[in-house]
Amino acid sequence: MTEFTTRKGAKIHVVGDPALLTMDRIQIIGDRFDSDPRIASVSVHYHPEHDSTFLRATAPAGVVVAIANNDLVAANEDVELWATQASERGLWHDWWLTNTRDIKTAPMVREPSPMDLQEREDPSGSHFEAFNKPTIDPNNLTLTIDVTWLGPHETGAQVLTTAAIPAIANQPSIASIRLIGLDELPAYAAHLTDHSKVSLATTPEQFEAQTDVIWYPNQIDQRVDISQARKLGRRVITTYLDLIAYDIPRYHGSLQSWADYRAMQRRIALSVDGITTISKDVAKRLYEETPRLDHKRIQAIPLGLDHIAANTAMSKPNVKLTRPFILVLGNDFQHKNRDFAISVWQRVLQEGITVDLVLAGLHVKGSSSRDAENELIKGHVDLRGSIHTLGHVSSEERAWLLANAEAVLYPSSAEGFGFVPYEAAILGTPATFTTFGPLTEISGISDAPSSWEIDTYVDELIALLQDSTKAEKRRDQLRQVVNESSWTLFSQELIEFFGKISLSPTVYMSANGTAGPEGLATVAARLSGKSMRASNKFRRIARGFRNS
Repeated sequence: MTEFTTRKGAKIHVVGDPALLTMDRIQIIGDRFDSDPRIASVSVHYHPEHDSTFLRATAPAGVVVAIANNDLVAANEDVELWATQASERGLWHDWWLTNTRDIKTAPMVREPSPMDLQEREDPSGSHFEAFNKPTIDPNNLTLTIDVTWLGPHETGAQVLTTAAIPAIANQPSIASIRLIGLDELPAYAAHLTDHSKVSLATTPEQFEAQTDVIWYPNQIDQRVDISQARKLGRRVITTYLDLIAYDIPRYHGSLQSWADYRAMQRRIALSVDGITTISKDVAKRLYEETPRLDHKRIQAIPLGLDHIAANTAMSKPNVKLTRPFILVLGNDFQHKNRDFAISVWQRVLQEGITVDLVLAGLHVKGSSSRDAENELIKGHVDLRGSIHTLGHVSSEERAWLLANAEAVLYPSSAEGFGFVPYEAAILGTPATFTTFGPLTEISGISDAPSSWEIDTYVDELIALLQDSTKAEKRRDQLRQVVNESSWTLFSQELIEFFGKISLSPTVYMSANGTAGPEGLATVAARLSGKSMRASNKFRRIARGFRNS
């Protein structure tokens, strides 16, 4: 294994014949690593029709594999083990395609993964010519909104639905909103039907009318009954929050489940009439994964932030805190890197700072960092600080923790938007995070960590704890973004997009016949293992609607 350094100083390890990496190739590959800290590897891969093209893959493969060394996943001679660990962090693998003779004749150091071979033959990236004349008045729209994702606990994924619906209902171009997917709204969302334009459909009669648009605020998966989409709405529009589950294998029970999920997301993108994403970063990823996607039918619309208020109701959680504390807020998905946060905090203690650490968030069954966290907690002996691990916290407890923390540590390596730093700033607390993708795009901040290096995070966190000027600057930067990001603006842009799509021909299905709504429902049923995870009563209602 040899090594080179990028122009920005990243250490890159090379597996394979180093003679194949000429100076110009080192510069091209190094610049690729420097373009985004989420890129974990770049493989030199032969392709007869490309002279220099980058392609996202699920694993390294090629005649040379260049590996970024960082404190999340250390470089390892066992490339397969290293690649799996990097993927489970939500980091990316790129192939650099080239048609040069020396690359063509060089031996492969790593063959393509089964997933990459399978997707090479998948035609789901194509779509048919749109048809159908517009019959919708964009100034008097009727909407159906799927609320299946509103589970028992409110997290960032649910905020889009709970904050957007009232703002949409207040727009004069909206005539009515019908909610589907649940028999009863959870307590935190019960207020949605208080608006005169909004109703929850729970009987067959309430499903009879076809609305102009059906909108899925959260990307469609096995929880959602997509089979009735065309009957419920003349135009089908979905929002992609992120491609985290698309990228990370441990979100799924088997390789086949992962393949089904990935294929489903591409087919959905090609079969719906319109797509919104919550950041340009997510839109870019969707373009990359679905090359035949009609770009005129997708639009990035950043979320509102004015649901966060400094006077938010607060309630102290049931935890004994006698010292200042740093807060890590989020479920224990591996890509949230809570174990990394513990290591950063322990290093802060070694610098002589007395401060506790609070980890707040649900434990998840798949892709959890719990074991790694427990190992670090078990070995913790520094008396300058203690660790407090909380499960799910209510909205009021969440607000109290954000308002009373000395700083928020948010080292996530896979996001579609990222609410937490903004919530912290409004409640008076500075936050540190890695400036990648949507966190850079939305916040505009460039002086936070640019990678996941423990030393960098330690320096940043200590500065936020000890330098009031820096802490205030960080809060002000994030507050400015909040001030400019309202749910009213979001709803106006969303409805304008609805109108644009309503005047466009319907997209019926992609080139693959299974990509239509009925085919997608079949894929969803297979993913769930028995049937889609909608409520029993909702499925019974839907069957009644089909048979009427």
